[in-house]
Amino acid sequence: MAVPVAITDSLESILEIFFSGVRGRERAAFILCDNLVEMACKTKAKQHSHSFKEHCGFFDAWNAPGVALPADGIGGRVHSNREVRNNMQHASAAATVDATYCATAILDVADVINMLWPITPPDSNFLPRVQCALRIVHLHSAHGDHILREAFEDSMRSFGWRNQNSETVRHNAVQVEPGKRDYWWWALRHRLPNIESILDEIGAT
Repeated sequence: MAVPVAITDSLESILEIFFSGVRGRERAAFILCDNLVEMACKTKAKQHSHSFKEHCGFFDAWNAPGVALPADGIGGRVHSNREVRNNMQHASAAATVDATYCATAILDVADVINMLWPITPPDSNFLPRVQCALRIVHLHSAHGDHILREAFEDSMRSFGWRNQNSETVRHNAVQVEPGKRDYWWWALRHRLPNIESILDEIGAT
């Protein structure tokens, strides 16, 4: 059974926020990661048994029959993320997470999706731009290599994104600079082969 489109679309939305210039992007993306994990677990549990009660709590969702995430692995990690999310939303309006913590949570979401709806490589549950985005997220996560991350960021800034050395921008327009993280999602949508080449050249997995 394929992953419901609503779930993969939600992951893509999270990635778009992470690679945007919006204020509080890490906080927003992290909270949505937690919501998506719960939605994915409950959706899979409902597919497994129509008698599953979707109004259950988070713990029961990731431990439900047909889901049963390992408590000493991804299950424990997403439960820890839920506790952080609860603190952010209920204990302190100013609490947030940094880019590394958020990136790691995004990878956890992808892992949950792939665990609940397993697929045999080279096939993927995700669109090519989402697969590429997850490679970038890995560089920014706790599992990433900071040297490769810096090499990627340098390559993104120095890449010749424009066809002309200089461009005139209307006074009421915004000039998109794909080399900056604020615009990476634009680059992922419109210049995907270029980003894949950059990742390949620096040796990013």
